[in-house]
Amino acid sequence: MASNLSDTHHSQFDTDEKPPVTKTHSGVQIPIYNGVELVSETDLSFGAILKGTAANPLNTFEKKAALINVELDKFGLGRYQICIWFLCGFGYFLDLAWSQGVGLIASAVYQEMDVSPTDTGNIWACANAGLAVGALGFGLAVDVIGRKWAFNLTCLITSIFGLLLAAPKYNYGAICGIYFLASLGLGGNIPIDATIALEFLPQSRRFLVSLLSMWQPIGVVVASGIAYGTAAKWRCDVELPSCKAVGAGEACCTVSSNMGWRYEIIVLGCMTLFVFFLRFFVFTFHESPKFLLSRGKEAEAIEVLHKIAKFNRAPPPTLTLEMFAALDEMDPRKPEVVSTAHPQTWTETARKVGKGFIKETTRIKGVFTNKLQCFTFILLAIAYMGDYWSFNLAGAYLPLILLQNNVSNGQGTVSDTYQQYIIIYAPGILGAVLALISVQMPLVGRKWSLVFSAICQGLSMAMYTQVKSTAGYVGLNALEYIMQTYFNAVLYASAPELFDTSYRGSVSGMLSCMGRLAGIVAPFAGAQFIANASSGILWLGAGGIWLAALMMVFLPVEMKNRQMF
Repeated sequence: MASNLSDTHHSQFDTDEKPPVTKTHSGVQIPIYNGVELVSETDLSFGAILKGTAANPLNTFEKKAALINVELDKFGLGRYQICIWFLCGFGYFLDLAWSQGVGLIASAVYQEMDVSPTDTGNIWACANAGLAVGALGFGLAVDVIGRKWAFNLTCLITSIFGLLLAAPKYNYGAICGIYFLASLGLGGNIPIDATIALEFLPQSRRFLVSLLSMWQPIGVVVASGIAYGTAAKWRCDVELPSCKAVGAGEACCTVSSNMGWRYEIIVLGCMTLFVFFLRFFVFTFHESPKFLLSRGKEAEAIEVLHKIAKFNRAPPPTLTLEMFAALDEMDPRKPEVVSTAHPQTWTETARKVGKGFIKETTRIKGVFTNKLQCFTFILLAIAYMGDYWSFNLAGAYLPLILLQNNVSNGQGTVSDTYQQYIIIYAPGILGAVLALISVQMPLVGRKWSLVFSAICQGLSMAMYTQVKSTAGYVGLNALEYIMQTYFNAVLYASAPELFDTSYRGSVSGMLSCMGRLAGIVAPFAGAQFIANASSGILWLGAGGIWLAALMMVFLPVEMKNRQMF
């Protein structure tokens, strides 16, 4: 658990890749970073919180996890770690590729199925609900059934129901229901993928998790390109009514003349299925050693390290069970661990999931009984909610505000529309690169990167009130998306590393779920501003992300030079 580390003044573990010293106990040599045995005092002072150096003493589990970190550091950025990074990146890619893809086909679906204006929002309500439930459910599942099964199930569920999304004819309710089910898998992607990447990367390369967010704008651009070649090409005349709304023999929007949106969904579904194929059949994913350690499976954790070393063609690890036993002898307060039977088949996994979720709720109490962890969780929860609040207000009402202010968004033709998408979203990659650079900068790190990017994101939203032209709209939209990607890149990477392995996935899922819920509520909160033809909704959105910036000022732990357990 990262928050159990003190700052450099207290001889903390660090990530400067210094060779570990050793301490002999019961005849066993144990690697130790910078005299970790001296870290024994709690520091939760206000000054420590502002500096990001708040700390609790290390427990036995964390000392064992530090030994695993030693071995992962020896591996460096090997073949296994690179494969993990790309496969996790594909999860980020799918998250926004589906969101953008479905957003681009919505009007074709409404036209074909004769959806009334009052019902058009149902599909987004179902999607957001699915994303929230998926984030929470898979966040818990990753700590119950393990990283391996959850890692594969998210893509499998999304691909199956995503492909089924193309099946209904004249049944908007079925479309909404199926998209809810597909969103269950999508909702678990980011919290799970960030957790997995963090637990396999060496400590000195954890900043690469921030770069995973570059896959999100890539997903938007690719989905837009797919839509341009499918949904925009094979679509019935926009002036034609639905065949449900006219009599037999009258000209209408038929299924056969409106197949483009189905082709797009099939392409996205096949892409998702391909990612699942890579994760499950091509790449051999091993359970996280730290997760195994947290469940008392110490021998299995060491076995996984040997398998990773073999895949990386690196020297085998030197970690032994005797080292773990020596740490147990040194600290009689051995933490309670939950050990389950070794190989879990599908049947065994399903049987244990129900019991596991109940046990997991008990384990999660550790977040709220530890003052530092609880304080960190509350700050991050507010930051997540402020982030999603801001994003969803802009997405729901910015086009209406532009219309009220007589500003064109430049999307006159189909070609113009897709050109604007590329101009606005492609620069989001720059946001991920900014995150990658700033989290490594002295005196900046994760904490002040979050504060800076949130302030800039709020400023770009507030500046929308001054937009008078299409160029201004496009430019500010691109700037806002860069800063949003910047903030999210740091937030998604930092939140999981601030919590203990035992409940890291659960906490990440809860935070993501709370953010999704805030995103659902936000448009209703802003409806009154639109009714009064007021641009105050932009300030409401900016206020949400500025609140997140304020909360991050008090983030008590800076992870730049700290180990993650």
